[in-house]
Amino acid sequence: MSGVGIDYDRAWEEVYGDLQDIGPTHRHMLRIMRRMLEPLEYSSVLEVGVGHGHNLPVLTQGRAIRCVTGVDISERALTHVRERWDGTFRKLDIVSERLLETFELVCCALVMEHLDDDRAALGNLRAMTSRYLLLTTIGGNYDRYSPWERQVGHVRNYARGELQRKLCEAGFQIERAAYWGFPFYSPIARRLQNRMTATSHLPARARLIARILYLVFFLNSSRRGDLIVVLARPDHTR
Repeated sequence: MSGVGIDYDRAWEEVYGDLQDIGPTHRHMLRIMRRMLEPLEYSSVLEVGVGHGHNLPVLTQGRAIRCVTGVDISERALTHVRERWDGTFRKLDIVSERLLETFELVCCALVMEHLDDDRAALGNLRAMTSRYLLLTTIGGNYDRYSPWERQVGHVRNYARGELQRKLCEAGFQIERAAYWGFPFYSPIARRLQNRMTATSHLPARARLIARILYLVFFLNSSRRGDLIVVLARPDHTR
């Protein structure tokens, strides 16, 4: 899956956690996702890279969902989400595997930047998507932010338009695309992250700073920045 050989079971114990719960970028990502999903109709959901289920409320709340499925490469993450959510949760490497079922909404949030072979992953996502794909990832200059990016298991950041091009090559058509985060997330916060050590449990001071930054981040541009959120549909003409 990842060229850096990261142990994702260990990462969910030692690296991920608080950043997904209270990290200002993640909270704004969920806000943008919710806005994109609001006008859509769907009754089955697959989340690829389900982790601890942080995104599932945005994907399911207030809807008549008949089927919730999540897949992840980390068995430890799956154990956690199974204890908290009703649904079907399976271990799967999206680069080399796919489910036989299709789903009206497939969500893949902050996964693509971890994958050596993102084109193979997009092919598997296409095979499982019957109506909508909601995908989020990180853009920008990987080398500039590599100290942090490597800590959290990222192997790439996307150039502007690169993800949309690869989605079209995989058999999708783009409905909407948002670039968010300039200037307080990217470049300011991303530069500061290079000096930090990623940890799953933020100290009290860091948690307070995260809440303050969440408010500051409302001033970010919704047209420029390194957080990419794309809504796509299968292109049935191909």
